[in-house]
Amino acid sequence: MKKLLVCLAMLPLFGCAGSTPETARKSATRDIPITSKSPEAVDHFQKGRTLLENQRPAEAAAEFDQALRLDADFASARALHGAASPGAEGVKELEQAAAQASSLPEPERVYIEALLERGKGDIAKSTQTWTRLTELAPDDWHAYDGLGLALYIQLKDADAAAALQKATSLNPQAGSSLNMLGYAYLRQGRANEAIDAFTRYVSAMPNEPNPQDSLAEALMAGGQLTEAEAGFRKAAEMSPQFWGAWEGVAYAKFFAGDWTGGRQALVKSREAAPRPADRIASDEMSAWGSLAEGRIPEALNKLDAATKSGDAQPTDVATIDVDRALVLLDAARYRDAVAAISSALNLADNGKLPPFATRNTRRLGLALRAVAEGKMGDAAAAQKTVAALEQESSTRPEDPFLQSSLHLARGMLALAQSDALGARAHFAQCLNVDVYCRWQEVVAAEKAGDRAGADAARAELLRVYRRDPVYLYVRSRLAKPAAPRTTS
Repeated sequence: MKKLLVCLAMLPLFGCAGSTPETARKSATRDIPITSKSPEAVDHFQKGRTLLENQRPAEAAAEFDQALRLDADFASARALHGAASPGAEGVKELEQAAAQASSLPEPERVYIEALLERGKGDIAKSTQTWTRLTELAPDDWHAYDGLGLALYIQLKDADAAAALQKATSLNPQAGSSLNMLGYAYLRQGRANEAIDAFTRYVSAMPNEPNPQDSLAEALMAGGQLTEAEAGFRKAAEMSPQFWGAWEGVAYAKFFAGDWTGGRQALVKSREAAPRPADRIASDEMSAWGSLAEGRIPEALNKLDAATKSGDAQPTDVATIDVDRALVLLDAARYRDAVAAISSALNLADNGKLPPFATRNTRRLGLALRAVAEGKMGDAAAAQKTVAALEQESSTRPEDPFLQSSLHLARGMLALAQSDALGARAHFAQCLNVDVYCRWQEVVAAEKAGDRAGADAARAELLRVYRRDPVYLYVRSRLAKPAAPRTTS
């Protein structure tokens, strides 16, 4: 299972757990030590570590709770508890762990520092820290695992694969590294290598649901929808709280044109979701399913209900506002979309969100505001929004997602100026994973009269089935659902 925010929480974890000074001295030069005064706390830490590595954060957090009850100064357990916790509370706990880590051995202290930087969304800085950790602990596969994930988040897939291959060479059973290696291959279009990595992950962790889930996603990407659904169901059966597997079933159903079956799977996903944040995510996915099916009022009602639920925190509300804006754009209710975007931006600008959520909300909000202004033909307003995104971009030139959003905004400005060719040129520079922007490339090519170009861009979008709610929506607007393929 992999989404961007899930990916940020999918942390590389420690390879050794020592509590004696002798062990700490020995491991300080080659591995990441673990410092705790309680052997029993270390046992709970190890159980939580394994759960977190395999995308079971709620269960992991319970184990870290037990560790911290036994040793309140156990900084590494506190760091991973923070990493397993969503939103501002998780970042606050990571900050507390970093403060507790001042007297720890340098590799352990640097590890916690890298986790905090990732929790704050400072991926470029965290990449530097993970690189430093590989120098401090060159025999610990978790250091390379963390570096690989940081590079993957920055879309540096080849470099990520190299770091993850190093991790798996140090530990062939490194499940989290095999998982991310599969995704790095998948995003490069190396489907066979991705399936091989996920198959090795299944072999390394045969009793865990996430390996089955990841392998099913690779099968789905290649259009093997029946086999993918079976894999997702197997993952769901392995752990009652592994709610994301039912979401995977829903994707396979939706892509096959079975909207009723997909909705039923999402009901099971929400029932299985153990935490408020998980239930909100399931509610959002349900709204995206309704949008993809063309049930716009239903999608809006589901988003409204999620906002009003007792589960929604400020970060959730901002995300739902952005979702609502996109639904309203689909309904050609452009001014209402701008109002929803303003609500999200107010949360970001008023300090109600943690750092990563603040930056992400501003990026998405400004990009979608430019879409609304472009569709209304308001070039003056779109120009101001482009300028705001350019200012954001100047502070984070290394952020590929921000650069992609800027191209989306510039393309919408060009459309507002009746320049379809110029718009298409900008849209073509968006990231391949930015499927909403690449869809606009299809639209702009059609407006420019380039039917062949539009068909080529459409075919590229439809080539791979992505486990992404925006992709589900975009695909529903570009093509009729395909019949499931089998390999038998």
